[in-house]
Amino acid sequence: MKTIGNIVLLLLLCFLSISCIQAEKKDRTDLRTQGTDVFIKNLEKRIEKIVKRHHLPSIAIVLVQNDKIIFKSAKGMADIDNGVMLNEDTYFKVWSIAKVFTALEIFREYEAGLIDIDHPVTDYLQDFKINSIFQENRPITIRNILAHRSGLPRNECIPIRDAGNPLRSLDKFEKSSHDCYLAFPPETRYKYSNLGYDLLGRVVEEVRDEGFPSFMNNSFLPLAGMSESTFDSESISGSENIAIGYEYFKKKFYPIDQSKNINSFPSGNLYTTLNELEIFLLKILSEDGIFQKEETLNMMFQDHYSCRTDPETMGLGWKTTRINDKYLMPWHDGGPDDGTGALIALVPEKKIGLAIISNSTAFGGNISVPFAVDIFSEMINQDEKMSSYPDETQSTVKIRQEEMKELAGKYTAFGQVMSVVSKKHKLKGKIGGIGLDLIPIDSSVFKVTHWTHEIGLTKIIPPPVDLDKLTIEFIHNSAIPEHDNMIINLDNISYEICPEYQSTDQMPAYWKDLSGEYNIYQRLPGNKPGDLWNGKYTISTENDLVMMSNPFGPVVPISSNYLRICSGPFAGEVMEYSSGNGNIIHQNAIFIPSKDE
Repeated sequence: MKTIGNIVLLLLLCFLSISCIQAEKKDRTDLRTQGTDVFIKNLEKRIEKIVKRHHLPSIAIVLVQNDKIIFKSAKGMADIDNGVMLNEDTYFKVWSIAKVFTALEIFREYEAGLIDIDHPVTDYLQDFKINSIFQENRPITIRNILAHRSGLPRNECIPIRDAGNPLRSLDKFEKSSHDCYLAFPPETRYKYSNLGYDLLGRVVEEVRDEGFPSFMNNSFLPLAGMSESTFDSESISGSENIAIGYEYFKKKFYPIDQSKNINSFPSGNLYTTLNELEIFLLKILSEDGIFQKEETLNMMFQDHYSCRTDPETMGLGWKTTRINDKYLMPWHDGGPDDGTGALIALVPEKKIGLAIISNSTAFGGNISVPFAVDIFSEMINQDEKMSSYPDETQSTVKIRQEEMKELAGKYTAFGQVMSVVSKKHKLKGKIGGIGLDLIPIDSSVFKVTHWTHEIGLTKIIPPPVDLDKLTIEFIHNSAIPEHDNMIINLDNISYEICPEYQSTDQMPAYWKDLSGEYNIYQRLPGNKPGDLWNGKYTISTENDLVMMSNPFGPVVPISSNYLRICSGPFAGEVMEYSSGNGNIIHQNAIFIPSKDE
């Protein structure tokens, strides 16, 4: 009887244990489900907040993990004037996200042994050449171009007609740079270049012996699961299926047509839908992805070239950052200046992917990338059962007044000048008429604040940049470029290298001749002016500073015939100056003094 009793007791204990385990599993499942529900509700609230704050006509978003869709939504107006609602099959021109797909095809050719990314691009493009003001004569490799370390200017130079051969539809880019100049020596610093990726498109044409749009539409995009996407808008049935872009100004939406092809197919002419991007995300995160070997994709995600003096983290075709300082996030944004802002982002280790698009000039990477970082961080924290975020409070240090004085100067940032002064044992900055306090957290690194931020006003009226996520580092005696730099770090997502402006005791007379108002014309071969473009530009000379109106900003005359742009999207690029007629030539444009017309 005692044995039977022990058996019954044992069975009872086993039953209770199993019941407890099942209950515990059920509780965990319920908690996970509840967590997902809360996450989705919070995500919807965040999206609504972004739409309202930035006046977005529409927004489309898909979030995937493993082989499942976590969240998907397409809301708003694709065409306000005609009352067309957005849906998951609405086409968007996603602009620079096209670069990711061009890079993926380059790596397919690399994997197949058709190209070597460490060979000079001239091995594949015999007609390419570009001038240089630098003594270094280092070749430009495909790897340089993929990582935006080629030193190539942002855009093409003199417009050259293509040869009329559909197999060489991009040869105009190969030839357009013959009269233009490198912005930096190759491999010396990050310089975003559309021209570079258009040249990669030419490499595709040479290797595949087919025109770039045709090959990508017929061969690559179907492989990526995107058979309905296209690099040519004419293949889309009806322009009404393409979302109109918008600029919001003074409570009105101004339309920007997105249906027309641009010149730069490989760097910015991809048309796709939310449904297609969903398929792509699932494909690239799957085991049977785009490449034969997993290490090929991993190679694209690895950071190349970044260092303390050039901290922009960039893979090969993908920009990169880290989630929770741990998990790699490859990403790329597109637009938004021409009417659409888009982002694709991945956390490969967690098999998470995100695509988000809005047809608005307001939806830039400054909004979409931090949004992706926050969403991924929340998903990972929930998955790893992290109940709180790490303390990001920055401790401050004291530095001597003499050290602060050494950091003072005029630095060029975002096409403007930021003055840094040492005043009353504090370091202060001023840019665009806004004064900032620089608080040392290291001997050369400073956090940035403003009195409105200190009293909490920025929580009510948010600034364009979250000051809590902004730091500034001063690097003296740097070799890149030729003088000292200030580096603005936005939450380890993007960086702006800000050279100290080269001052002079006495401005040469010809510098002052630059002052005045200019009309801008298309540059034709032989440096002849073509069509007049909209807008006027001004150049002013004040004290030792030469300033051109946005987006060019401060420029430095480097001789009687050449000027160099200091910062902003055209940083490092060379302008030619003719003292005879006062014209200034930059890439595909000619600036002609208004007084001479």
